[in-house]
Amino acid sequence: MNQPKFVSVLIVNFNAGNYAKACIKSLLNQSNIKLEIIVVDNASVDDSVNELKNTFGKKITLIKNKENLGFGRANNLAADKANGEFFLILNPDTEIKDQLGISKMVDFLTANNRLGMVGPKIHEPRKNKYVTPRLSYPSSKKLKFKQKFETLPGEIAWLLGACLLLKREVYQEISGFDPDYFLYGEDADIGLRIRQHGYEIGYCEDVVIHHVAGVSEFGADSLDKWLRKKRGVFLFCRKHYERSDLVRLAKTAITKSKLHLNWLSVAGLFFDKNDVVFLDKKYRLQATIIAAKEVIKQLESPSS
Repeated sequence: MNQPKFVSVLIVNFNAGNYAKACIKSLLNQSNIKLEIIVVDNASVDDSVNELKNTFGKKITLIKNKENLGFGRANNLAADKANGEFFLILNPDTEIKDQLGISKMVDFLTANNRLGMVGPKIHEPRKNKYVTPRLSYPSSKKLKFKQKFETLPGEIAWLLGACLLLKREVYQEISGFDPDYFLYGEDADIGLRIRQHGYEIGYCEDVVIHHVAGVSEFGADSLDKWLRKKRGVFLFCRKHYERSDLVRLAKTAITKSKLHLNWLSVAGLFFDKNDVVFLDKKYRLQATIIAAKEVIKQLESPSS
């Protein structure tokens, strides 16, 4: 009789203790699989650590960081402690209600030796949508110099980082997540680097996970949140795109965002400027301008 595959589940938690409890409970109900669950707490200021300790005890390995290392570095820390043949990168605000969900994903990954990583269909009920694979990289369709992207294996460019299954050997081969990313952009980056190493990315749509989305950012200042997102995107572009393309993309983003901000100012005469949707649009545009200007300044510095 074949032994069940051994999967290390890596969960990075930041102020999401209640969600993480539901996530781990769904993991403990998984069948036909051997699991170890490693939770890295990124210096949460809620009661996450005590809640997880008291609820699960030795059923999980809990690593408590003294500072917030960001998503990628914390996952790399968990990977260093992991013993599984496979690594499942999983957000704390997810639930896998299909008891064979992880087993199905492992079978899907191992059935095709060209695959280096797979992800499931992700349902985000709060946003009333399903997240499916991305077939291109941020702004990559606007690039003039994109030959290196045209020969990459497979059709899927990257998957949302909320749930990613990789072979241990592949994770180690690419040195895990790039620690330069703090939050946002690292999922596109790891997807690209996996393909650059000759692997395809797979989509296991028979498995659906539920994802609340954005829990670690609940209560965060909207401008700060958008700055993290835009800086992550521009960091990806800086690492992987030609300089001339990057400068053009950044300048275009600034021009377009300023135009949209002007339109919002006019619209603000007729709408409530304190409306949540209105403010979110304004902060997103402001963050785009700030992040784009930062990139241009970095490129113009003598050390770049």
